[in-house]
Amino acid sequence: MAGIFSPRTLTLLTPLPRQRVADRYVTAVLAAAAAILLRWFLDPVLGHVAFYVILYISVTFCAVVCGYAPAILSGLLGFLGIFYWFVDPRHSLSFIRQSAQIHAIVACFFVCGVLIALGEANRRKQLRLNKTIDALTAEARQRQRAEDQLRRAHDELEQHVDERTAELSQALASLESEMRVREQKEEQLRNLSRRLMTLQDEERRRIARELHDSAGQTLAAMKMSVALIRRDATGRPELLRLVDDLNSLIDGALQEVRTTSYLLHPPLLDEAGIASAARWFVEGFARRSGIEVQCDIPPAMERPPRDCELVLFRILQESLSNVHRHSEASSATVRLRRNTNHIELEVADNGKGISEELLRRFNASVGAAGVGLTGMRERVRDLGGQFEIRSLHTGIAISVALPAFTPSITSEPAAVSASR
Repeated sequence: MAGIFSPRTLTLLTPLPRQRVADRYVTAVLAAAAAILLRWFLDPVLGHVAFYVILYISVTFCAVVCGYAPAILSGLLGFLGIFYWFVDPRHSLSFIRQSAQIHAIVACFFVCGVLIALGEANRRKQLRLNKTIDALTAEARQRQRAEDQLRRAHDELEQHVDERTAELSQALASLESEMRVREQKEEQLRNLSRRLMTLQDEERRRIARELHDSAGQTLAAMKMSVALIRRDATGRPELLRLVDDLNSLIDGALQEVRTTSYLLHPPLLDEAGIASAARWFVEGFARRSGIEVQCDIPPAMERPPRDCELVLFRILQESLSNVHRHSEASSATVRLRRNTNHIELEVADNGKGISEELLRRFNASVGAAGVGLTGMRERVRDLGGQFEIRSLHTGIAISVALPAFTPSITSEPAAVSASR
C-alpha cells in the first residue's frame, strides 16, 4: 500500500481517535458535502446512471477515518443530497418511484452498510496498530534517551576514571619516590649501624688488648715491686701487714683488669671458638650474677666463620645481661646447636617476660627494643640469619639462626653446665 499511496495520502487515511468527537463528525459532514459536489461536477459525464458511486467513496473514507457513526451520518447526508439533486424526478424527496430506483436505493444502503462494517473493522485494527506503533515509538524514544543518558554517564565516568587514574598515578609516583628515599635512608642507617658495630668490636678488641698489655703489665710490675719491698721489710710486722694488704689489692685489680679484658673481647673466642667462649662466659655470668644457668652446648662442634662466632657471642652477652638487669629471673638456659646448614643459639629465662605489644612491635621491625638487641638483629640479618624473640609461659626466649658456611677447626672439650 505504501507503494500505491504517497505518505501524505496515507496520513489523510489515518483514523481519528474516539476522543476527537467534533473532528470526526465535522469530517463526516464535509465528506458528504464533497461527495455531493463531486457528483454535481461529474453529472455531465455520468448523467442518469451511477448515482451512488461517489457516495461509496465518502462512506468508505468516513468509516476508515471517523468511525461507523460518522460514516452512517455521512452516508445519510450524502444519500439525501444525491437523491434530492440528481435522481429523477430531481429536487424531490418522494420515495414512490419506479421499482428500478427502489432496487438501487436498497443496493446503496446494503453496499454502504458493508463498506461501513469493513471500514470500521479496518479502523479498529489500524487504531490498535497505531497504539502499538505509538507504544513502540515511545519505548524507542525512552530507550534512546536512556542510551543517551547512559552514554553521557559512561563518558563522564571515563572522564572521572581518567582524572582519578592521573591523580593515583601522581600519588603512586610520589609514594614510590618516598619509598625509594626511605629505602635509601634505611640502607644508610643499616650501613651506619654495621659500621658502628664493627667499630665497637674493634674498639673493644683494642681496649681489651690495652688493658691486658698496659694496665695488666703495670699491675704485674707493681706486684713484683711489692714482693721486693716485702723481702726488705723482714722484722717489721706493721710494714709487712701493709705490704700484704697492698699485694691483695693488686691481685684484685689484676683480676678485674683480666676479667674486663676478657669480657670486652675474650681471647678464647679467637683461639678455641664460640663453644668454649660461650661456656666460659656462662660460667662467669652465673658466678657473678647468682642466676643459675643451664648450659646445653656440645663438648665439640665445628666452628662457623669468625663473623658468625662474634655475632653469636655478642648476642649471648646482651641476652644474659638483659636477663640480669630486667627479667628478675632465677634461672636461665643457653642452648647452642649446629647442623649441616645452620648454627643456632637460644637464650631463655623464667623471668617476668615482655608485653605482647612490645613483642609485636619488635618483631615487626618498628623499634620498641634496646639499642643492643636492635643492633644484634641487624647484624644477624646482614649475615643472612634469623633473629626472633618469643614469649614463653614464664619469661622469654631469644633465638638466633645463622648460616654455617665453612666448617673450621674443632673446639676443645669443656664443662657442659654452669651453676650458681
